[in-house]
Amino acid sequence: MSKQLIYLAAALLAAACAPKAGDTTKVVGKFGEDAPAVVEISMGNVLDTTILVTDGRFEARIPKDLTTMTLLQAGDNTISFLSDGTTITIDPEAGTAVSSSKKGPQARYAVYNAWMEKFLADYRAKMTEFGEDEDAAGEYFEQVIEQFNDYQKEAVKANPDSFVGLMAISQIMDDDADGMLALLNSLTDEMKATPQARQMLASFEMQSKTGEGQPFVDFTVVQDPDSPETSTVKLSDYVGRGKYVLVDFWASWCGPCREEMPNLASVYETYCGENFDMLSIAVADRLEDTLPAARELSIVWNQIVNAQRIPLEAYGIDAIPHIILFGPDGTILKRNLRGEAIGEAVKEALGL
Repeated sequence: MSKQLIYLAAALLAAACAPKAGDTTKVVGKFGEDAPAVVEISMGNVLDTTILVTDGRFEARIPKDLTTMTLLQAGDNTISFLSDGTTITIDPEAGTAVSSSKKGPQARYAVYNAWMEKFLADYRAKMTEFGEDEDAAGEYFEQVIEQFNDYQKEAVKANPDSFVGLMAISQIMDDDADGMLALLNSLTDEMKATPQARQMLASFEMQSKTGEGQPFVDFTVVQDPDSPETSTVKLSDYVGRGKYVLVDFWASWCGPCREEMPNLASVYETYCGENFDMLSIAVADRLEDTLPAARELSIVWNQIVNAQRIPLEAYGIDAIPHIILFGPDGTILKRNLRGEAIGEAVKEALGL
């Protein structure tokens, strides 16, 4: 037999012996002592089932589904894994889930999860070392954030067909909406069809349409449903009327929003006048919570309340506070301003 045929035969034999992914996933596990009577397995809206534990062992077959994370509840431990059509061996006490395939989706998820756990442990330890040295902590954050984002982007490329890719996208800290859209569009059609992906796509599409240099997007809010005639306002009542306008999207329950209020108050006191004004818009909040919080925080500038998710969807905002500086004609000049950058952006825009 020629060497080529020998190599071909060996390759075929290896392929025949390798575990194959099927339409179902076999989940097996074994407890040491104090085994519970049952374990529970849930998989998004696809599955929610209880499995009996016999002599410390359990076994189940569940549907293969890479579009969501599967959770196994064993006593006080929750173990997450991907139902990838292989055999998943659960160690309830160690909290691990090992696939029979060393290169399949679950194996890649295990690698991703291990990297994340180590990164976060190292990050927390380093931040503890800095104590109250905010400058050193900020410098360290700038050093590691690029490494963190780069790893997430590589994880997306390696997992376009599973929930891991979507999870990695959600972890990226980047204001480049077009870049994020490109990553989302690199996922398989099945993954892009999930509710999480559709929501993210809609958000980044709006962020792209309302990026810096783009015209403002108007929206309407009925602040008091009992008096719509007198309480209906539009963003265009304040923006695009010849002044620079700083708009703060906030909520009473949002700690970081409250922390930004002194910065905003300082900017208002310093620059409010003929060419500059401010507007706070309360989102995803209850009116009965917003009004007292606004008084407590001394918000004396313009306000829109009870906006709920209308502005968030109009501007693709997925976290607050979100602060935007608009030009006199309504052009979006800066997005996602925080801290000292707020005053610096206003001062630069006003040419001071």
